[in-house]
Amino acid sequence: MKKNLTMSRAKKGAAILAAAMILGGCGGQEPAETTSAPAAVEETTAEEAETEAVSEEETSEEISEEAAETEGSSEAEEAAADASEETEETEAEASEAAQSSESEGEQTEDAEGQVTPQSIYEAIGQQVELPSMIEGDDSFISNYYGINPADLDGYVFASAEEATLADSVIIMKAKSEDAVANLTASLNTVIEQKAAEMENYLPEQYDIVAKSSVKTEGTYVYLVISEDADSIEAVIQDALK
Repeated sequence: MKKNLTMSRAKKGAAILAAAMILGGCGGQEPAETTSAPAAVEETTAEEAETEAVSEEETSEEISEEAAETEGSSEAEEAAADASEETEETEAEASEAAQSSESEGEQTEDAEGQVTPQSIYEAIGQQVELPSMIEGDDSFISNYYGINPADLDGYVFASAEEATLADSVIIMKAKSEDAVANLTASLNTVIEQKAAEMENYLPEQYDIVAKSSVKTEGTYVYLVISEDADSIEAVIQDALK
């Protein structure tokens, strides 16, 4: 009876031990599965990070290429703008040179063939010594002597810069013979004013004024007040022949 009880307990113990071993084996597998999961997660995370890094690198390269293209485009535009500006400057310089050449040609033509009041006055300055002179403009001859510049094809109205000198060289070319009489009257007014200025204060200069007279040659009207009036008038007459 005791022997049977002992064997029964032994079987029960063996069964319990077997069950424990089975349970232990199952328990050992579970940790293995649990351990492998984090490793897989880490591997997946590493792959994703590598993919993101490659994507970022490609994006950076694309941005760099776009920036390079943009910079190249800007440089090309700047170069085109510079070239355009240089072309415009060259054209402007060429235009100025052409105008200058044309102006020089006109001046040469005046000097070589066409007689003008200015060319005559320049010839006088080369042949006769004159004091320092100042030239009146349109407003001067209009306001002081009633001469209409629109009636003239050119003129020189030069007077001595020094107030104590009566010297004057006035050469005018009328646009028509009808204007000659009015110009003559205006230049006679010049003589009268100069005489009034010098008569009581500078008798020597008054005598010079008193000897002067207005002269005409075609549409030219001129007046010379100077000690060298004869020499100056000779230059004018030679130019008008």
